[in-house]
Amino acid sequence: VRAKTNIETEKSGRERIIVSEIPFMVNKAELVKKIADLAREKIIDGITGVRDESDQTGMRITIDIRRDASASVVLNNLFKQTQMQANFGMNMVAIVDGAPHFLTLKQMLQYYLDHQEDVVTRRTKFELAKAEARAHILEGLRIALDNIDEIVHIIRNSQSSDIAKATLISRFGLDDKQ
Repeated sequence: VRAKTNIETEKSGRERIIVSEIPFMVNKAELVKKIADLAREKIIDGITGVRDESDQTGMRITIDIRRDASASVVLNNLFKQTQMQANFGMNMVAIVDGAPHFLTLKQMLQYYLDHQEDVVTRRTKFELAKAEARAHILEGLRIALDNIDEIVHIIRNSQSSDIAKATLISRFGLDDKQ
């Protein structure tokens, strides 16, 4: 991962490197200090000044280059000597069809998207089944409320709860769950 940089040329002919983004987990203040130390110790030749011009609008580090130095050479040395370029190691092993496999980034993302699609599909089917079961029970309650007087009469005049249940099921087309 590299910092986003841009080489600008001033009206006087001097070049400067503008850093607008730095890699993840790199401390900006430490990076500026490291660049200044490398310039002061002449490890990287050609840098005359380093300024942190960051404000509310965004991050900006300005690196001034000597007239006789090449900005691209200085930039390559900065990538090599500082944290403006960082490498991240990734273990790209995943279980595919029950067995571990090394995957490319594209394959890893595709398997992840497939997995997320499967999760969302299963969750939606489960929630739909739950909602349909609830709607089925509410339909039975609606039928009971529409015919409440007749249902109370059937229950009071039945000899047992089993007979009342069987009568209600046959009379109103209900089932056990309702």
